[in-house]
Amino acid sequence: MGEAPCNLLEVELALDRVEAQLAVELPVHMRAFARAYATGTPAPAAPDLAGRASTASIGRRALAHPELAERGIALLRVVAPIVIERDAGVSAARAAAPTWATYEALVAARDAVANARFGRPARSVLQLLHGADDPDPAELPGPLEGWSADEDRAFDVDEIWRTLVERHRVPGELTIVRAEVRPRAFVVVPGREVHVVVPPRATSRAARFAVMHELGHGVGNLLVGGGLPRVLDEAVASLIARDLEHAVPIATRARARRVQLARALAAVERGEVSGTAIAGVPPWALWHDPAAQAAYVAAEVIADRLAVAPDLGRAVADERARIDRATVI
Repeated sequence: MGEAPCNLLEVELALDRVEAQLAVELPVHMRAFARAYATGTPAPAAPDLAGRASTASIGRRALAHPELAERGIALLRVVAPIVIERDAGVSAARAAAPTWATYEALVAARDAVANARFGRPARSVLQLLHGADDPDPAELPGPLEGWSADEDRAFDVDEIWRTLVERHRVPGELTIVRAEVRPRAFVVVPGREVHVVVPPRATSRAARFAVMHELGHGVGNLLVGGGLPRVLDEAVASLIARDLEHAVPIATRARARRVQLARALAAVERGEVSGTAIAGVPPWALWHDPAAQAAYVAAEVIADRLAVAPDLGRAVADERARIDRATVI
């Protein structure tokens, strides 16, 4: 995915300029994005610089130099998805009514951009950058009875976050915003600032898992600066959400079901299984979050390792270094 080598100093200076500008523009964008999500207003456009092919090209050229390779990967993890999704053809295909026929058109549009900019299909680009291999396929799982049922159990998000901070020595600042939406985390500045939007109440096991999962994104992205590959981000989120399994045994079965579902959807993504065998229309995740399913599966293996680590922050940093080295190779 790299480009022809060029002068090290030239690439380093270009990388310095891009990183400095994005360090100013991206936090403003992510705070606005979090506010828009919480209030149900349209999401702001990503900074123009993040969606330029020239920005991605700087990241690719950095891969040719060992001294800059990790910075190049970090930049590409941010900008490659934006470059792909901002393309006019991809935007038009994504705006169509979701059917399996329009999904195929969307995949083709994404692949056309990714092949032109990165030399490989979109799914391959995203999985490579974020450390996920193709998982084994699986049958679509059935529903899990009782997972979404309400129960009378105390669930204080602020207290849970304080406990997580103390347990894992989490630095930085996490802002909790309450709104009647699905929980979602927004990484404003890795290692310093994360916003998490959560509903005012989480009365079911499934709802509590969703909140814990997003708090887990906060833990991972505050423990280590510089940003996380998707598999590691999801691994920390899974690890933190596993706290529910001690009090709610069904949560363990729910985790196994999520992995099975991710394997099934990943098989659809790579064309091994017909989408019509999964659902009448493409699931939201396939339409809006390409290559995420493989990351979910890989994340559980990493979470198992993190679960026995004596120092979560150090373990996350070590895992990121391992994934970065593999990505460069």
